[in-house]
Order: sequence, then structure tokens, then C-alpha cells
Amino acid sequence: MSATGRHGRLPGEREDHYMRLAGAQVVVTRALLAVREDIRAAIEARAMVCIYGPAGHGKSFAVNASLRELAPALTHRIQFRARPSTRDLRHELFHALGLPGRPPAHPIEFDRTLRRALGEHRVLVCDEAQWLSKLWCGTRGGLAGGVAVCVPAR
Repeated sequence: MSATGRHGRLPGEREDHYMRLAGAQVVVTRALLAVREDIRAAIEARAMVCIYGPAGHGKSFAVNASLRELAPALTHRIQFRARPSTRDLRHELFHALGLPGRPPAHPIEFDRTLRRALGEHRVLVCDEAQWLSKLWCGTRGGLAGGVAVCVPAR
């Protein structure tokens, strides 16, 4: 249920590639540029974009590389490995956003806390977004594999 690595933050550049190659350089491709532009537009519009495609085609890599350039200080990662419940979503957001103290015990209080925190300009990244419900992602067919990048509106 929890994010891997540094909870809630972008991984280090060396962690982007599954082989963790020392000294490896990013090769800018049309796909990387398209992802970067889509994320830039979502950040400016305070909107959501889903990057999806077959496993191993570089979605997470492109998102991480783009956000490192566009909004590293604003980026908070959430990641799930199973179909999360609403409670799971609340707790993951609470921890990924680095909110102080213990999570609120009651859903109404919890939602109020999260809404207040999400009122600040932030970029939320959910890797492995196919585990989220279709309602959360706003898709009818679901995602075969994807990364959702959300910029909450005020």
C-alpha cells in the first residue's frame, strides 16, 4: 500500500532505470517530449493526465524525468499494489503529502484535512494506476498499465 523508496517523493535519477546504471544519460525521444508537454499542460491547467501503455515502455521513466525538470518540489507520489479502498487512498495521501501527526480517525475530518492540504499547489503521481478503481481514474475500460498525474484544483 505504501510508496516505495522515499515516501511520497520522486525517486533519485539512478532509480529511474530498472538496471540502475551508473552514469547513464537520458535520451530525449518524441515520446518523452510528448509526456513532458502533457504534464506541463496538466500542471498549468491544474488538471489530470494519464500516461498509459504496455509494461516496460518507459511510462514511469518519462514521468519521473519530466517532473524532475518541471515540478520536483511540488511532486508527491502515491503507489498501490492492490485495489485500494477509500480508507487506503486517504491514508496513502496523508503520508505521501507528509502531513503532521496521526491520520484523523473519522472520515469527515480526514477528508477536510486532505482537502485543505490539497488546496496548496501540488502534483500527485500515482504509478501503477491500473490498481485504482475506474471511477477514480475517470475511465470506462480502466487502464491496462499506467501512471496518473493529478494536479488538484483549488
